Amino acid sequence: MKKITLILIIISMIWVGCGDSVNQNNDISELLKLIDEDVMLKFDLLDEGGAMDEEYTDGLDLDGGYKTMADTLWPNSDYRLRFGRQILNHERDVSFDVQGDTAYADISRSISGNFFVVAYDSNHTMVDSFVKVFDSEFSRRVRFTRNDSTADRPWRVDAFTIGTGGSGSKVSITSLVCYDDDTGDTLYAFSANDAGDVFILRSDVPTFAPRDRVRIELSVENEDPVFIVDSLDSGEKAMLNFGRGRGERARRRFNDSGLFGDETAGDNVFTMIWQAHGIHSHHGNRRAFNTHFEVIDNATLFISDGGFNAAVWFIPYRIVRP
Repeated sequence: MKKITLILIIISMIWVGCGDSVNQNNDISELLKLIDEDVMLKFDLLDEGGAMDEEYTDGLDLDGGYKTMADTLWPNSDYRLRFGRQILNHERDVSFDVQGDTAYADISRSISGNFFVVAYDSNHTMVDSFVKVFDSEFSRRVRFTRNDSTADRPWRVDAFTIGTGGSGSKVSITSLVCYDDDTGDTLYAFSANDAGDVFILRSDVPTFAPRDRVRIELSVENEDPVFIVDSLDSGEKAMLNFGRGRGERARRRFNDSGLFGDETAGDNVFTMIWQAHGIHSHHGNRRAFNTHFEVIDNATLFISDGGFNAAVWFIPYRIVRP
């Protein structure tokens, strides 16, 4: 009898252990599905497929957009610069930590490919071009909470950190501040000290109405600005990539010229006056998008053997019709 009881206990322990393992596998499968499907966690804006105009628009409802400066290779010259990545390899690694009704995912991404730079003169004639091979690493944390048992999906994305990464160690982003362009009030502020640790609630992502105008300041550091064009240049370029991916995206550049809303030339605080785009009528009254804030050093852009150094932050946002 004792032997039978012992056997039953062992079988019960194995059964419970198998059940827990199955449940955890189901949870992880569901969490991976959420990551794959969530627009706010997408990673589609850095792959331009090749060289693009420094400022371009593809499918977004920008009503003409809002540009502050011409696309020039050299400040105050007649050359235009086109550049962009062609991603040839993209790998993702996700590790999970499920703690009862809360779960965490650590997402690491590796991308590699070619970076194209092309210069045109005022007659639209190509005067120079080169291609660089690049490798970049990115990371982000995501927090999930378990839904009520009656919900269609057992989990939901509750919050996430700023996505960060890039190539090399020369350039970095230290802070990002967004102001109301009319009142000067601070709307959103993010710091590098918090980038990998502080969660942004999904309900608290930056939200704008169509045609809202905001002033964005991006502060950067460059350990070795070896190629400075003139006093209006601080050794790097900063860009805002925004949208949802190919067919619905745009790129605008920041300036550090002391003009167009920028307070001090060459101080590595880049400024942009950004006008929020609209939503196409068939997309409803609210829609989620992504931003990829990027800084690239001038040696990457102007010197064929100058290496590849870039830093990127990615933060989602919403457009909501009033």
